[in-house]
Amino acid sequence: MSEIQHILFLDDDHVMRLSRFALSGEAQVSADWVQAFFSPLSVQPQSVYDLAQGLHASDGVELYPLETPLEKIPESSALHPKAQHPAEIIVFRRGVVDAELLAQHPNLKFIQRLGERKDGIDIQAAKARGIQISCLPRRSIQYTAEHTVMFMLALSKRLQDGDRAVREAQWDKSKVTPTNDVAYNWVALDSLSGLYGKTLGIIGMGEVGALLCKMALAFGMKVLYCNRHRLSAERELELGTSYAPLDALLGASDFVSLNAANLPANEGMINADSFNKMKSTAFFINTARGKLMDETALYQSLKDKRIAGAGLDVHWREPREAHHPLMSLPNVIMTPHYAGGERGEVLHELSEVFENCRRFLKGQAPSHLITD
Repeated sequence: MSEIQHILFLDDDHVMRLSRFALSGEAQVSADWVQAFFSPLSVQPQSVYDLAQGLHASDGVELYPLETPLEKIPESSALHPKAQHPAEIIVFRRGVVDAELLAQHPNLKFIQRLGERKDGIDIQAAKARGIQISCLPRRSIQYTAEHTVMFMLALSKRLQDGDRAVREAQWDKSKVTPTNDVAYNWVALDSLSGLYGKTLGIIGMGEVGALLCKMALAFGMKVLYCNRHRLSAERELELGTSYAPLDALLGASDFVSLNAANLPANEGMINADSFNKMKSTAFFINTARGKLMDETALYQSLKDKRIAGAGLDVHWREPREAHHPLMSLPNVIMTPHYAGGERGEVLHELSEVFENCRRFLKGQAPSHLITD
């Protein structure tokens, strides 16, 4: 490419940080941080840097500094806020790309979102300028939603109890009479159900919540949601969900899935009062962050059978200490914070982002373009 191309990142989280390291190896993201991020997996920083081949400074691509102090940018520089911003490509996960932001980037030609959501992007304003938009689905987000469904199925069907009963031959031979070697539920488990016809309450209708909603509807469930900001009527219709205030959602749901954002204001948002408002037959699932709920209150609610069970992929402190009281309960299933799949899945997602950037710069069509 003959002219220098500029890429701008709008937000900063672990995925975006890895992206910036891959593009520039910038000092703000150290090689030690990259290795620590993937630990205990062994991923070499060089392999992350290599993901962005063809998009490095030596290839004529510059990374627009993220939160660079104003005093460190000469006013004569094209990167100075008083100058016209030169970004040809914007990459982001969260935030808003509106007409005002687009006006600040007269050279912008390609918007790449990591995530399939279109909300927050002024699609009409972008199209009016011929700007291409790609919204890439994230496998790790899909896997997290699937993990919630797995918890719901395992809990409602008492998967662990059934497996253990079969392995330990826990059945009454005096009461079981097989017919043609068939004996339905020979271990006599009760309180068995499923998902069909049940109500799922989703707390936090972001990327994971929206995917979970679609999956739940496919199982014949009804879906309620609550959110910091209520969705538009069009978005609710598109997702097939109905809004409910938190207390109403807790009282109406057979399954409650916590998918809220990891914000300081949300710490401990689910507490003893929340569990008291749930049905005694309901299940609570958390694949968001451990500190969003009161674990002591959850333990007591499970122990007293005020709720039927819980599925936890995230924990107040990770790794979870041995012999924690929750581990003594048969009605809780725990996994070690791997709902999103292997940590290496992030590398696959970044590979797709960089491939789309390469395709755009070569004049080829990126994948997952928004056409409507």
